[in-house]
Amino acid sequence: MSNEITRRGFVRSTAAVSATLALRGRVLGANDRINTAVIGLGTRGSWLLQGSLHRANEKNDVAVVALCDVYQARLSRAAKKAPDAKTYSHHRELLDRKDIDAVMIATPDHWHAPISLMALEGGRDVYCEKPMTHTLEEAATVVAKVREKQRVMQVGVQALSWERWRKVREVVQAGTLGKVVSVQGTYSRNDPKGDWNWPIDAGAGPDAAGDNHIDWKQWLGAAPRRPFDADRFFRFRKYWDYSGGIATDLHYHIVAPFHLALENQHPARVAGMGGMWVYHDGREVPDTFLTAADYPGKYSMLVQSSQVNEIGPLMLLRGTHATMHLGDEWEGPQGRNTNIARVVPETPFRDDFRKQWGKDELVIENVGNEGDQKHIDNFFDCVRSRQQPNCPADLGHKVMTTIDLSVRSYRENKIFLVDPATGRIVKS
Repeated sequence: MSNEITRRGFVRSTAAVSATLALRGRVLGANDRINTAVIGLGTRGSWLLQGSLHRANEKNDVAVVALCDVYQARLSRAAKKAPDAKTYSHHRELLDRKDIDAVMIATPDHWHAPISLMALEGGRDVYCEKPMTHTLEEAATVVAKVREKQRVMQVGVQALSWERWRKVREVVQAGTLGKVVSVQGTYSRNDPKGDWNWPIDAGAGPDAAGDNHIDWKQWLGAAPRRPFDADRFFRFRKYWDYSGGIATDLHYHIVAPFHLALENQHPARVAGMGGMWVYHDGREVPDTFLTAADYPGKYSMLVQSSQVNEIGPLMLLRGTHATMHLGDEWEGPQGRNTNIARVVPETPFRDDFRKQWGKDELVIENVGNEGDQKHIDNFFDCVRSRQQPNCPADLGHKVMTTIDLSVRSYRENKIFLVDPATGRIVKS
């Protein structure tokens, strides 16, 4: 599917309904609960629902009032957890409601931008799972809508609400590393059965009744029409029409924190490479992938991931004076997913480092994985305070430029040069 076809379909799918949506959000009083809808109730949507219900139970300032999914079985399971919520099989019907303040989106990637735009146009605040969108052009459209409507948008990169990256940013800004010249990271795993080969529910499909029914046409949206394919529905990350593969699912989790720790900029140059070296199960996306980018802040970024080998490159921030060593924050071999970070001086600066700190290296504790809840809570806090969340739309947009261009580089066998001021491609 060409990018042009994708963009045309994307514009049609959002413009067709914008006129029916409420023009502004409900004004929350001090004691009002944030009426929340969750759209997409697979694995990630279930986590968002759980996090929202936890917030409701802990602070009583959130109410889950609506749930939506095209697969009736998922909708039924979610409704048991939130029995007071009304259920919908079509997000347009849900978004016609005037009483919804916040929308949480956990659909396949190709629906992130259309639903985000519909929600924003209607005056709703949005929490959207990463990636922010399917393409960088969509991301630019969404961030413009966030600014126009003065909405809160949180992109679902949970690590940006952890102490880990706040502490890394403090070290960088204090100049302890000197000038940071390169960073590298990984999110790797090894699944002999084939990563993303999630279970397929027997009997589920568009011709089935009851909980087995799937609205396949609605699920496809602006993607190319094709007969129902259970593998595409249940394992969508394997296919380009609905996902960017490793880049959008895994690399986004690494690139976004680096943007927070260093500078949130569009890249200047991007390349992507890799291949389908092991999995030959009909998938389209590679099982091993590398994103490389140069930034106008004069540093380079390298992110490498594999689904067939769990040992990726060490997480490092390399500076002229010292290097920061971080453990793997997600998956990886035992012994590398640690709760500490180390700052080790470069050889020419060891004496100065020892004089300043009184030790040969710094050890920073409590920089491990803190889960999802803090990021969800940060979103709801910002819905009420109207402050910027920890992973706002502008950061999500700039990360999307690097992510999407790495995918295009791999697929088109090109290196992309970018205008950092606009995020637009200037040469490939």
